[in-house]
Amino acid sequence: MNLFNLDNPLMQFLGKLADLFILNILYLICCIPIVTIGAATTALYTVTLKAAKNEESYITRSFFRAFKSNFKIGTLTWLIVLTAGIVLWLDLQIIPNISGQIRQVLQILVLMIALLYLITALYLFPYIARFENTVIGSIKNAFLMAVIHLPYTMLLAAITILAFMATLYIDFRIIGFLWIVIGFSGLAYINSIFFRKIFVKFE
Repeated sequence: MNLFNLDNPLMQFLGKLADLFILNILYLICCIPIVTIGAATTALYTVTLKAAKNEESYITRSFFRAFKSNFKIGTLTWLIVLTAGIVLWLDLQIIPNISGQIRQVLQILVLMIALLYLITALYLFPYIARFENTVIGSIKNAFLMAVIHLPYTMLLAAITILAFMATLYIDFRIIGFLWIVIGFSGLAYINSIFFRKIFVKFE
């Protein structure tokens, strides 16, 4: 077996790592303005959804093409997600100051809404990366997909939560380096393997 043959499994694996590294750097750079996080995340998933099925090899070109074509809907959706997240966070800060039984009712209600918010957000940008729709239509369909495919949703949520929880329990110098090198693109790629199984039913 020729070690340097491009069809060699080892070379293919190393090539995939190199692609994910490049993709991760592009993603981080495009997230710097903050307001562009939605468009950058959509572009990230556009590439990883294709990579999960070996459909795309031009990482940089594909990323920026997706970033440009989805900039408007990605940005508007991100601003809605961000605003809703801030409102939920403020509600969770205010509720403990409320006295009486109403506090428990409000806590349960807000936590339920927060859960629905999180699972919808988990599907939202991968959905936009794969399908054309309006902002409201994308949010509605992302929510429905998350609910309909609950076992996959729980698995995707577990993978994502564990990845971010690692930040709290692993030496920051190590985990920070991993996030910069391959963390976001690697997580998106793993998630994309499962999103492909879900989206194929609707394509």
